[in-house]
Amino acid sequence: MDGKTDSVLITPVKSSKVKPEDTVPEMGDLSISDNINTSTPSKPSYGHPRSLSAAPKFSLSGSQQTDGYAEARSQVNYYLKDNIDGVQAIAEHSNQTTQQFVTKQAESIAEFIDELVRCVKPGLGKAELESELKAAIAAQLKRRSPAGRYTEKTDTDMFNSAVRFLKWLCPGSDSTFSKTNEKHIYPCFVELINFVAELVVRPLLDQQPTSFDEKPKRLVRSYRKTDVKPDNAEGRRRIDMALKCDALHYNNTSDDDEYDEDSIQFSEERLKAKDGRNDERPNYSRIFAVVEVKPDTSAANIEKGFAQLVEYSKGVYWNQHNRRFIWGLVSGGSNVKACILGPNFLLASQFMDVTTAAGRLELIGFLVNWSFCELPKLGYDPTIRFNRVHKCFTVDMADSNESKLTQTTYYLRKIVVFAERVFGRHTRCFVVGRQPPSLEAKSDNSGDILIKDAWPEVSGLAEDDMRDESKLLKRVSNGLAGHSEFEGMYPKYISGGRMQIQNAHGESVDDTTRTILGETVWSQLGDLPLRAHMRIAMSGVGEPLKTIQSIPELIVVIYDVMRCHMGILKHCQILHRDISEANILVRRDNA
Repeated sequence: MDGKTDSVLITPVKSSKVKPEDTVPEMGDLSISDNINTSTPSKPSYGHPRSLSAAPKFSLSGSQQTDGYAEARSQVNYYLKDNIDGVQAIAEHSNQTTQQFVTKQAESIAEFIDELVRCVKPGLGKAELESELKAAIAAQLKRRSPAGRYTEKTDTDMFNSAVRFLKWLCPGSDSTFSKTNEKHIYPCFVELINFVAELVVRPLLDQQPTSFDEKPKRLVRSYRKTDVKPDNAEGRRRIDMALKCDALHYNNTSDDDEYDEDSIQFSEERLKAKDGRNDERPNYSRIFAVVEVKPDTSAANIEKGFAQLVEYSKGVYWNQHNRRFIWGLVSGGSNVKACILGPNFLLASQFMDVTTAAGRLELIGFLVNWSFCELPKLGYDPTIRFNRVHKCFTVDMADSNESKLTQTTYYLRKIVVFAERVFGRHTRCFVVGRQPPSLEAKSDNSGDILIKDAWPEVSGLAEDDMRDESKLLKRVSNGLAGHSEFEGMYPKYISGGRMQIQNAHGESVDDTTRTILGETVWSQLGDLPLRAHMRIAMSGVGEPLKTIQSIPELIVVIYDVMRCHMGILKHCQILHRDISEANILVRRDNA
């Protein structure tokens, strides 16, 4: 190198402060070796389309679990920003008028529960308390919409739920209950969350919705089984509680309600009839949020709750490939924190004390917001969803050289890279086709297309970002065009760039960590690096380096990689800087 080469660094320089995840290499650009001859040529298999939840089980051995918890504690120490104002407001509806309606709904539910709390008086006998509670519940329900399609509780069920959660909300009301015993808190927390969900679909008669936006889009409920190992997980780890989302449908809407469900449900099995489904036990493919319960608010216990929240959220990312971020709750006795986990942040709110009216209102408002807010505010990616007609998942991409509002939809065939960490780039790779799997046999344009989805650190506006991988890959594709000696050795750019979502004004904006958190929260985070949601479609799909079968094959691969590397430097003025195992794919020819 003569020093005059205009080299561009594809991967950013690491900071001097080592992040917990930096011990594991992240996936960057892909170099492909295409010169391996074998008597048994092979290509990637694209058989029956793989469900988004059809991942290998999220598994940790005993030693890995111990190491995983230690790693989670290290990550909490690095990423946690506690007592942040406005965390709950991240889940508010973007439309101010709609949010005002939602706030009224939350206030009416809090008033209902406050009235039940007032029924619990010192010295009141069991029979008298039961009578007062039943009367209060009956009176309140008469003011609300009658039970309907989405209600699950009778008046008696509501009474039984109230009896359980009032033990938690009213300290000393039950001598057998200890708010410092986690197992005593579990059923109380479950019942409170499900009680609120029941009232979300039973608004006050004088507060009925007048538009589709004012109708709840989903109910957030708690799985009833607590302190349990999720269904699709191996190992011994048990989570305290988990929440799920159930999408709601309305007869007077077209696709809006199904759009929400198809983005939340992650497996074909989940989209079948509800009969026979196990909704009592958590499943990582469906968990919306993890809840960790501790006996008190001591620093050690709350830190442990955060670490467990981080550790168990790995299972959510591993199984749910359209999760942009994850919500969680950590409880210490009767005090609850709202938490949000993203590519480079773990934020926690101030405590919400459920023994006070103000604390209950804050928590209930947070739960109710989840039922009404737009889908991206739940942490889901609406551009990856299930196609009911073709029975497969689809991935949307912005078209090259056109407005980002112009989308191309690809059909998922296979998932080749899973997001296995809570923090970092969250790199996922999908093998997709231009046609649904059922039609590809009749189509000439199926092709091998790889979509890489990740959250890298970026600098400012997209047009000024010199580290934009899609731009660099486009330069490589253009720079090596016509150089047949490199054909098949590098992925060719199809389209890509920063993904976009709609803001409160209906405008398309870059999907970044700043957009997720909003200005109120972002302004409290100091010099937190900006990360953006990037997606790139490229042609040239290979197999992992570990598929090579001999030392001579490895030599051929490394030779091709270095030859391509030097070609990119010479013709494109780009220096890769990360020729690692994860960044090399092998493709066999038919010789």
